[in-house]
Amino acid sequence: MSTDMSERKKRILLISCFFYPQNRIPVLRIGQWAKYWASEGHDVTVLTTKKYAFMGPFGLDPSLPEEVRVVEVPCLPQFLERSAMPAIGHGKKQTAGKSISTESSIKKKVRSLRGYIGSNVDIHDFWVGPAYRAGMHLLAENRYDAIVSSYSPPAAHLVASKLKKKHPDLIWFADFRDLWANNHITSAKGVFKWMESARENRCLRGRANAIITVSRPLAIDLQARHPELPVWVIENGFDPQEFPRWMQVVSAGPQLTGNITICYAGTIYPNRRDPTPLFNAVNELIDSGELSPEKIKIEFYGQNEQELSEIIQRTRANRHNIIKIKGFVTRQVSLEAQRRSDLLLLLESGEPLAKGMLTGKVFEYLVSGIPILAVGIDNTHAAGELLENTGTGYCSSDTDELKRLLLAAIELKHFSFYRPRKDLIARFSRQIQARSIIDRLAAFQGAASC
Repeated sequence: MSTDMSERKKRILLISCFFYPQNRIPVLRIGQWAKYWASEGHDVTVLTTKKYAFMGPFGLDPSLPEEVRVVEVPCLPQFLERSAMPAIGHGKKQTAGKSISTESSIKKKVRSLRGYIGSNVDIHDFWVGPAYRAGMHLLAENRYDAIVSSYSPPAAHLVASKLKKKHPDLIWFADFRDLWANNHITSAKGVFKWMESARENRCLRGRANAIITVSRPLAIDLQARHPELPVWVIENGFDPQEFPRWMQVVSAGPQLTGNITICYAGTIYPNRRDPTPLFNAVNELIDSGELSPEKIKIEFYGQNEQELSEIIQRTRANRHNIIKIKGFVTRQVSLEAQRRSDLLLLLESGEPLAKGMLTGKVFEYLVSGIPILAVGIDNTHAAGELLENTGTGYCSSDTDELKRLLLAAIELKHFSFYRPRKDLIARFSRQIQARSIIDRLAAFQGAASC
């Protein structure tokens, strides 16, 4: 690869249904790639959906360079758009309230349905046609070097695939934040599973140039199903501009005052992301008199309050009033709550299909300077392995082990497992990751020109 090829300005069409101002973790992966590509002189156009209220929550500040062009295309047909909730303007905020509660109930029903049909039917399917036409218009206007599309939902890859068919010289990188087929949360069953896998194959085969995913277990799955394509692991990460003092914070090391505040920021999935083992450990310590209820509290920030309440009621987990449900808050409030905490809770499913799950939340936790407790997984899972390798976390779902861990921390005034390795954490900078995609793109272009 020549120096000229690797340093030449690239023109990238980034396709994602999720984007600012949606206040969701997937937005950060795509949005921060766009930010760093543009800040290093590349031209970036984001093709995304028009944002409606039901797509919330909103309020995530884009902080994008002016050079990033965002093209929003409606995803609803006109007869549905007229009756839908109002659209959300780019950068505007939506506060928590009754509408979010209603939407949460709807989303719960949709998740239940997805347990059977998987991704075969999705509201964003309406977006594929209009987005394809908008993409063709963009390609007629500009000479792009590459398309980068990000799953989920399937619509982003379907649009990219159709564009690549019309422009075969374009390089297309298909990013999988989650699996399409074999997804552990929305995995289809019966004939729907076959349909889902066939749809993915038709979309990628003979068109995608490479697949990107977030962990080694997901890469193994994707490589087995698409052996003709290179599969790269580019994990989720953290934005060094958002956490400019992370090295100092991590180096300082936390000290306990005798009390423990445990914080969870994210989504609850009953029987998948389930905090029950921790609830049992804390309550047993209080029941036995080994721990005063005034010395510990567990705070939850995020949506799915109903699911969490159901878990608490079923197990009588809040009989000592130690659990505080804070609900959905802004990203800044969530980050501040994490900084005030003594222990960060990470929840993930222990089922085999979830071994590759490595959400963006993990990487925020890594640079917080706060020890991490992972419940539901062990070090054979991607997230557990990451915590162990970086010295930032501990995995356990055993009630007795969790009891010993908490009592020892209170006695010693620190969590003994917390020995962070800054050299390994630094690898997960979004800036470094964004640059690695540009380097791979240059390598493809260099090979094509030989």
